[in-house]
Amino acid sequence: MSEDSDREQLREQMVVRLGGFIQGIGLSVPEARQIMERAIADDPAAASADIEAKARAWMLIALA
Repeated sequence: MSEDSDREQLREQMVVRLGGFIQGIGLSVPEARQIMERAIADDPAAASADIEAKARAWMLIALA
């Protein structure tokens, strides 16, 4: 599996797991996907839970 497909799979898993959070804070899915992609790119070797935590924090910051 290529690195691009791994990143896409991780991003899609994050959309599913964070869907309620994204909806709850009123962020659009395209905006959330951009933030997730940046969180993945920031440290692609990090554990998925760490990337999710970073993405959630960045989503909240984006709303400020």
